[in-house]
Amino acid sequence: MKYLLVAVALAACGTHTSGDDGTNGDGGTGGTPTAIIVSPDSAMVDLAAATAGFSATQPYTVKATYADGTSRDVTAEATLYGDLDSGISFAPGTGLATATLAGHYPITASLGGATGAASLDVRLIGSTVGAGVTPAEQAALDGTPGSTAPTIAYPPAGALFPVNVAPLEIHAHKSDPAQAVARITFTAGSALTYSYYEPCAASPNPGSFADACIVTLDGAFAHQLAGVSEATDVSIVVRLVAADGTKLGESQPLAAAWAKQPLSGGLYYWTTAGTSDTTFNTAIARYDFSGDASTPTIYLSSADAPAVPGGQTQCIGCHAVSPDGAKLSFSLGGSTPGFYSLYDVANRTATATTFADKFADMATFSTDGSRLITMAYGVLTLRAADASLANEGAPLFPEVAEPKSHPFWSPNGGHVAFVSWVPSQADTTAGHVTGDMVQGAQIWMAPSDGLAITGAATLIVPRVANETSYYPAISDDDQLVVFDRSSCSGPVNPGAGWGAGACDGYNDISARLMVVPTAGGAAIPLVRANGSAAPLTTNSWPRWSPDHGTFRGKKLYWVAFSSRRAYGLALPGATNDTTKPQLWFAAVAVDPSGAVPVDDPSYPAVWLPGQDPSLVGPRGNHTPAWTSKAIPVF
Repeated sequence: MKYLLVAVALAACGTHTSGDDGTNGDGGTGGTPTAIIVSPDSAMVDLAAATAGFSATQPYTVKATYADGTSRDVTAEATLYGDLDSGISFAPGTGLATATLAGHYPITASLGGATGAASLDVRLIGSTVGAGVTPAEQAALDGTPGSTAPTIAYPPAGALFPVNVAPLEIHAHKSDPAQAVARITFTAGSALTYSYYEPCAASPNPGSFADACIVTLDGAFAHQLAGVSEATDVSIVVRLVAADGTKLGESQPLAAAWAKQPLSGGLYYWTTAGTSDTTFNTAIARYDFSGDASTPTIYLSSADAPAVPGGQTQCIGCHAVSPDGAKLSFSLGGSTPGFYSLYDVANRTATATTFADKFADMATFSTDGSRLITMAYGVLTLRAADASLANEGAPLFPEVAEPKSHPFWSPNGGHVAFVSWVPSQADTTAGHVTGDMVQGAQIWMAPSDGLAITGAATLIVPRVANETSYYPAISDDDQLVVFDRSSCSGPVNPGAGWGAGACDGYNDISARLMVVPTAGGAAIPLVRANGSAAPLTTNSWPRWSPDHGTFRGKKLYWVAFSSRRAYGLALPGATNDTTKPQLWFAAVAVDPSGAVPVDDPSYPAVWLPGQDPSLVGPRGNHTPAWTSKAIPVF
């Protein structure tokens, strides 16, 4: 199966031709038009298949009227354009619109400061028949379904996808074992009715999902789905039939949507070896969302990292990346020794490496990447992010008496978040007060000028009885904090060894995502992103995307995290520590006014494609770190 991350193509929003200042108008007293009329004022076109996708054209004429009551055709002089992301472009001087995306779009014409409006409805109605589907099978799929119905297992109902995550995968439980061919129909109002006819593929883990039918569709089709989703959800219906034309069943419709905002920047994450890996036991991998990448790449493996002293484990630990993607830092040798390395990302070389005892386990970068806040055994320290790693002052936040950990510097530099906790006697005795495990933690926020702390920390998520709150991350606009909360009532990680406690904040099975305004207030559970009120699937280490957009009038963010939930019918999940976590992401949409969310602002989470070379023996993928770009590597 080939995965594609399809880059977003933004159509030109119109080409200036001539006459925008009205000086070449010759109507009556001349000069500036008093009104612009676009004809037709509304039109509808149907997209047809073309070499590069789907396309349709619609001619427009533009008439200008003047103060003396005269009018004339100014189509050749006016500027015509659609919305930037509408997929509508105009041939200069002709009034001919070319549409490539289904949806309802406004059209604007301007000349000499006057404007006129029209609209264009673009429909996509048709089908694609995949290789291996016979005419008889297609005809059977168009017949009358029987009483037994397949059920859609992926995508999750109500999910919101970014436009550039591909391919589109539909997973369905067969209603009869003989079913072998699928018809997937996408419908959105009058703008979209499109079907794909494809053979079923089996699950990569058939022992867990013997009844699976998986269909993989061209990721470019997501642009059509994003075009219509601004107005309405997309309904997905699956039909399955046996190769001989019998056993036809039709699923209930499932609603999903696609946002025009893509995932952007670079996503660096920690990964453990799967069954197909022999060259490393831990590594840092990355996605580059700015290009057309088939899979993420291994940026740095433990085998290629600086060699640790004898007797220590050769592994890469907690990592952080500067907001611009230029610098990477990580711990070496595990949490206890606290060895540390700072890397130049582009050159893939160490700027500094120290094997000083208990130097750092976690870190976060300033906006410009010139400074770090490191954490070692409950102490936060401001340092130079250069070869010196110089300490730039006394330990931070002396006003907070408890040990401190999980630092996060907001991407725009306005705040620093961290947690404080009270170590248990058992952890103290066992030497576990590294800052990895933070049972009963609470979350603090301090102001920053982007280079240093400028005021005292205030508590924004107070301690909650029988729970711990940890892993805070601040959105790109400094408005929201996403964090984890887990329950001390369990379950525990019986086979984990390190971090086996139910609520020690280290890979907790009961971890669920929460959000709170940067200024503090009520913490809101992201119930839909979590999967249920009590998911027990280790929803851990959330991190915001480096930018935000809009969807249906709301401010739209993406948040990435790791989870042990099932990926449709491709990868089993677990409510214990028996499966390896995978990367997931969810949309979070809030009121653009900045109003505090009062209910769940999240959408159901979706799987990040391409993260494993084999889902038969997947890697364990954790701790995403998101940057504004993925720096080219030499």
